[in-house]
Amino acid sequence: MIKMKIYLSIILLIALSGCVQHQYSWSNYDQKLYNHYKNPAEHEKFILDLKEIIARGESDGKVPPGIYAEYGYALYEQGEFPEAIDYFKKEQERWPESSVLMAKMIDNAGKNTSMKQAPSDEIKTANAEESQ
Repeated sequence: MIKMKIYLSIILLIALSGCVQHQYSWSNYDQKLYNHYKNPAEHEKFILDLKEIIARGESDGKVPPGIYAEYGYALYEQGEFPEAIDYFKKEQERWPESSVLMAKMIDNAGKNTSMKQAPSDEIKTANAEESQ
């Protein structure tokens, strides 16, 4: 009787394990992140990898948690602040538990955007004053 219960449990476990569905489309993210940390000079490749993970995830509605934020931060590091803000907002909308962190990242990127634009505005003002 005990052997029968054990066999039945094993068969049930095997049958149910075949029904497992992947919740997110990670697309080998862990290996890509490891390669990025191992070879930081290949930052562009990592950005392309993240973009690919996002594209695959969006196609089936299974973007993993943190991927929008990771991609946004990669853009932030390159000085592409408006694009980074877009991805921080996507992360915030998709994963509400990230709201506090994403709000800070959006705020920081916004400050950098305004700092990046401010010098050019000053130059335009100075050039306009000189031409008068």
